[in-house]
Amino acid sequence: MGRRIKHNARDVEELARLMKAEANGEGVQGMNMVGTVVANRVEADCSPDFKGLRNIKDAIYQTIPGTETPHFEPVLNGSLYTQRPNEADLQRARDVLHGYRDPRARNSLWFFNPSPGKKYRAPCTATMPRSPMTQFDFAHKNHCFYVGVPGYCNEFYR
Repeated sequence: MGRRIKHNARDVEELARLMKAEANGEGVQGMNMVGTVVANRVEADCSPDFKGLRNIKDAIYQTIPGTETPHFEPVLNGSLYTQRPNEADLQRARDVLHGYRDPRARNSLWFFNPSPGKKYRAPCTATMPRSPMTQFDFAHKNHCFYVGVPGYCNEFYR
């Protein structure tokens, strides 16, 4: 269990839309892994990447430090805004906001799809592009999941 994150109905819907958009075709587990990473970022509260993320909306719309580029591809390409979550999707988002974390992604703070739009996944890299403080943890379908290197974000990895 993770920390419960204060939220409202709009936060539930936005998290559900992000979970659907990011994990399209990757099933319930993939959506839960995406939700877990977003919630982990709110819990982490560590510099330089996740300091000051006070709520789920801050995490969803966060930009890469020093840029105006959103962390999450669906925010960048607009697919976040076209998702229509059903009640099961909304309940998955509520579960994450109430503290559920996918066990496999429990320590993940990053993920990415190295082959967007393809039916296959290129090999995961040892570190995530543009994030040298990461190390590869595992792959789930088209996504590669990363944790912080030892000593990074001790506030989260205690």
